[in-house]
Amino acid sequence: MEYTTFTIKAVILLVALLLARQEVSATQSWVSSLYQPGVDSIEIVRSALDGRSQLSYDCHKVLSQLLANHTDPDVLQYFDSWGRVGSGRIVGHSRYPGNYDECMHVKSSLLPQLKTKYCTASLTIPGSTPLQLGVCSPQQCTPEDLSQIYNISVNDTTVSVTCQSQDYKLPPGSIVTLTVVGLVILIAVAATVCEGIFQILESRSESSGSDDSSSLSSMKNEFPLKYILCFSLYTNTLKTLSTSQPPGAIGCLNGIRVFLMTWVILIHSFIFNFMFISDYPQLQTDLMSQPATRVLLSLFLPIDSFFHLGGLLVTYHQLKSLAKTKPKVSSFFKSLPTLYLQRYIRLTPAYAFMILIWTSLMWYAWDGPYWIIPNPVRTMADTCVDKWYLNLLYVNNLFNPWFSCVGWSWYLANDMQYFLIAPFIVYAFYKSPKIGTAVCSGTILISTMASIGVSHQQGYPFVGEISAIYTFKANPYGEVLPFYFAPWVRYQPYGVGILSGFAVWKLKDMKYKLPQKYNILLWCAATCLCVSVVYAPHAAFMGRHVISMAENDIYNGFARLAWTVGASCVVISCSLGQGGWINEFLSWRIFVPLGKLSYCVYLIHLPVIYILALGARTGTYYSTLMFTKDVIAAIAFSYLMAIPFSLLFEVPFTNLNKLLNSTKPAANKQVKDEHNNGENCNANQNHSEKERLLTKKNLK
Repeated sequence: MEYTTFTIKAVILLVALLLARQEVSATQSWVSSLYQPGVDSIEIVRSALDGRSQLSYDCHKVLSQLLANHTDPDVLQYFDSWGRVGSGRIVGHSRYPGNYDECMHVKSSLLPQLKTKYCTASLTIPGSTPLQLGVCSPQQCTPEDLSQIYNISVNDTTVSVTCQSQDYKLPPGSIVTLTVVGLVILIAVAATVCEGIFQILESRSESSGSDDSSSLSSMKNEFPLKYILCFSLYTNTLKTLSTSQPPGAIGCLNGIRVFLMTWVILIHSFIFNFMFISDYPQLQTDLMSQPATRVLLSLFLPIDSFFHLGGLLVTYHQLKSLAKTKPKVSSFFKSLPTLYLQRYIRLTPAYAFMILIWTSLMWYAWDGPYWIIPNPVRTMADTCVDKWYLNLLYVNNLFNPWFSCVGWSWYLANDMQYFLIAPFIVYAFYKSPKIGTAVCSGTILISTMASIGVSHQQGYPFVGEISAIYTFKANPYGEVLPFYFAPWVRYQPYGVGILSGFAVWKLKDMKYKLPQKYNILLWCAATCLCVSVVYAPHAAFMGRHVISMAENDIYNGFARLAWTVGASCVVISCSLGQGGWINEFLSWRIFVPLGKLSYCVYLIHLPVIYILALGARTGTYYSTLMFTKDVIAAIAFSYLMAIPFSLLFEVPFTNLNKLLNSTKPAANKQVKDEHNNGENCNANQNHSEKERLLTKKNLK
């Protein structure tokens, strides 16, 4: 009995040792496959060529040649460039792009005709998170061939493969774009050279004491030279980087504008980096749980602040102009076409060039494993080919804005539409502050009711996180026009900006200073309102509070209003010079040139983020420090790229607009002077006769 028991234990121990040895051997084989170049990809190709696959003839032939010569170092480079599963899979890593540059530079003397392309295989594995693997494919293999290869190698897996287009030959549209951009650059260089020549001649004239300076000035004002000089890089650079401000300017708005633009870049960097290249899902969850991240996820606040600034500046400058000209109602209506045209010319040239470059040249700006089809660049660029005119008419926000051309330009469309009605409200303020306040408050009330109604009808969630819990079915996209883009919903901040602009103009005109207690009250109100909008729904963000439809509608209806009222308190206090060190910081002279670049920075910041994010070579294991580094890079590159973009496509056309507008009043004044010449002569004669009689009286 004891012998039998001993025998059974020995057999069990022997079996256990054998199983452990096999497991260790399998583990060693798996571990070695991670570090031995090309082993995984070689096995995948070998299993696909064993007769079970139905690969195309050309693909089968070239893969067979590669497999037969896989010991050659150059061919091994091909297999080594494939993406393979590595560490971190359990904690959510899902992107293993391989080595893009190694794949694209494969050259072998044994296979001189070999040409490769980069593809991405997306594997859906039951019971596991989706997986993306980089695949270095011969040109002869189609995405269907690559899908078959993985379907044979990995059981019970759904595979889809997308390959990058290797046709980098410029199409006619891109060639035309390069020609137009090159022509603008050529004009700018010629204008700069001309201005340099004039400055040399003027300096020589001054040093020699001759009277040639007047003739040189008249030459510069002749056609067409005066229009060409609008493109001078030298003058435009000095103008753009100048820290001087016109009299009556609200200095704090420069700092606010730069702060808001930085906030927009921060939010978009967060979205696109984590959407496309982040390979650490847990960090995203950790970041969202931190209270400081609420600022990142308050997507609507910086844009609403820009709407608020837009309404404030339009009102402030138009009221100053109306106070000087004092137009009648008929004159006001006659001036509207010119006002709208100036606004259109001010914004559209840089906008149009950005659309042109985005559509025709953006695809050729970079490459990499994430620079593939489909991606937002190609989707928006294809939309621009068909729907570019909607953008130039500033109505693209009304036609499927989720998939519009240059998607972030919906803000420009909303702002232009608000500008169409702003002059009427401002003129009402000029004629009667009570009527203006009533009209503006009425439009804000209508927008508030529209916000609540659209929010309720669409079920638009004010909390976008997955952890949020609702008592209703949340729909962030909308069936007709999404809540996020609807101009009648987003009008509230603009209307509050109009009220703020009137208040600032009136108080500055009166040279009024707030009593200290009221100034402190303004800052307390601003702090309470703004902090409440950002942090009051924190429990709902974290999923600790179930959000009802009523709560959702109230927040969507009043959050923007509360935020911009708080921002108005800050602007009013700072504009009166009572903002303390905050006003001094926001009015810092360095913010003046940065504020001038804000429009161009907004136009190009997302292409810059796309290049930085989609041009990555590996899936990034993000940390807070790495994200901070990428945000700083996006901000720096956006402002640096905005300088030449503004000097070429914004400032010259602004100069042309001013030049054309300055010639019209001069012509009208000349006609008016000629028409009233007789009256002026009679007035001068009467004035001279009075002076003669007065002198005679004094002598007596």
